[in-house]
Amino acid sequence: MPVVPPVRAKREPSHEHSGNYQEHKKGDVWFKAAFKRGLIDHTPLMAEFKVVITDFGSPENELEAAEFRHSGLDVELIRLNAKTAPELLPTVVDADALIVQWTPIPRDVIAQLRQCRVISRYGIGVDMIDLAAAGEHGIPVCNTPDYCIDEVSTHTLSFILMLNRQIMPQDQHVRAGKWGPPTPTPPARLSTQTLGVVGMGNIGRVVVQKAAAFGLKVLVYDPYLSADTAAQAGVERVELETLLQRADYVTLHCPLTEETRHLISTAQLQQMKPTAYLINMARGPIVDQPALVEALVSKTIAGAALDVFEKEPPPADEPLLKLENVIFTPHLSSWSAESFVQLRREVVQNVVTVFQGQQPRSIVNRKFLVAPTRQQA
Repeated sequence: MPVVPPVRAKREPSHEHSGNYQEHKKGDVWFKAAFKRGLIDHTPLMAEFKVVITDFGSPENELEAAEFRHSGLDVELIRLNAKTAPELLPTVVDADALIVQWTPIPRDVIAQLRQCRVISRYGIGVDMIDLAAAGEHGIPVCNTPDYCIDEVSTHTLSFILMLNRQIMPQDQHVRAGKWGPPTPTPPARLSTQTLGVVGMGNIGRVVVQKAAAFGLKVLVYDPYLSADTAAQAGVERVELETLLQRADYVTLHCPLTEETRHLISTAQLQQMKPTAYLINMARGPIVDQPALVEALVSKTIAGAALDVFEKEPPPADEPLLKLENVIFTPHLSSWSAESFVQLRREVVQNVVTVFQGQQPRSIVNRKFLVAPTRQQA
């Protein structure tokens, strides 16, 4: 399909521009006189593109602004700190692009986006955006699929090593003034154990590669994984039930969809070994959290390691937080100095690519794009 240069719809001047202009006008007598005589065009200069960052963990967005400047595009960058969809309105109505971290972007908000050309996500998961609604309005949704592959896969192996070597119990044992083994049961040799990987996307593949260095046997459940790809990766492709029954560690790396919501619940936890551990590196709602609490309390499984919760941050009275056989991290498995910079650059590059009339590299709602995308309209 030929690329058509983007067409910019007219937008009313923003209050921010008008306010700055008025302050400048008041401060210069000559300017006021020239303005009154019509020698100066009083229309505020408007940027060609309006981009709204709905929310982001960093308190500043200078790196994003610098990336837009480097692109040569004339961009007005607006930063919100919206927690809910209603807080986005009316700012996003005339935006040409949204950059989103956690703010929900539901159907009713998307319907009010008059000229949005792209929604770009800080991260891999896109469960906070109504992909179908965006597609119906011709808006591609893009993620940043490879910014944290190394970090999340390393975090996964860190959890496995901590669980296998009983690092947390040993640490607590020493802090309590004790010495020797914290439990009567020694850990199994890691190279004799089996890892079950649920979801073999970009991160799952690297987890498999790193696990091989420790001699772990790897089982994979992924309904979209071909037999040839599994063979090339040196893994055994199995059904979920088989994986749960055989694995010593079950690690989750699948996206949150209606298909995967509560993929792991009471029945699945009961299929696991009593010596097995569950690791969730994906999204909290993939695991039925009350069912997990019950399995941990009843010793149906030995323990868990979680980077995500169903509700984030978890409330102070969350039952999981009271259990000793769980390791927690605050949804930071993707975090490193390098990944943080890469994430911010790639989220901007998605937008720049669309504004330049090109197809971005990672459209996640392609199957819903029933209408021509707006940059091609």
